Amino acid sequence: MDPSVSALIALIKQQDLSAVSELYAQSSSLENIAQLKFLYHSAQQNAQVYSFYQDLCTQLCKTKPLPQGVIAGINDQSRLTFFTPALKFNNGFSLINEQGNTALHILFSNPQNVVPPFNYIRSLLLFESNEGLTHALKLRNNQQLTTIECYFAYNPHFNDLPAHEFSAVLALIEAQTQLLPQQPHVLTAICHKLKSSKHVHQLDERNHRILLLASTYQVSTSTVCGLLK
Repeated sequence: MDPSVSALIALIKQQDLSAVSELYAQSSSLENIAQLKFLYHSAQQNAQVYSFYQDLCTQLCKTKPLPQGVIAGINDQSRLTFFTPALKFNNGFSLINEQGNTALHILFSNPQNVVPPFNYIRSLLLFESNEGLTHALKLRNNQQLTTIECYFAYNPHFNDLPAHEFSAVLALIEAQTQLLPQQPHVLTAICHKLKSSKHVHQLDERNHRILLLASTYQVSTSTVCGLLK
């Protein structure tokens, strides 16, 4: 076990939360990654102490921004739910890794997420007035793709979305459109990427991915399908 995690555990057992915060603040980025991983896994193992570890994680993340390695690891609903309160501090939703990806870029494009948590993200926008999350929607990564464009290009699951998730991603698209103009050449690049998928045959004019692309870039579904040929 990482010595910094052992030290963290000892201080938690002593209920010396002030010393826990001091330890975290003085630890290196790699040590912080190990410490936050410990908090996350501890929370997952016991529902009765989930809130304690989540609250502690949030308090620690008020002291300094989340490390890049943690941003890259927030790639599914479970991790997102745990770290959401922490991401609200120090512009957490806008923090990027070496590829320019935010947690949302990673979450939406992760091939393990058959259905990304669009409705969860929309709920955060609607009910928590999270300016940092709104800002994150318009950030482009090193490939000049927004979070939703990463979903379009890299999420390999083309089955129709559940109704509530489909309406949620439409709402996110609308919010993104209000924040920045869409770039038609990005649609071409996305379709070029999609053509390499072994499931590209699923993408007809009724497919949700096609409908969403057409809605985002204000073109017809036939135009999108034409770019996939």
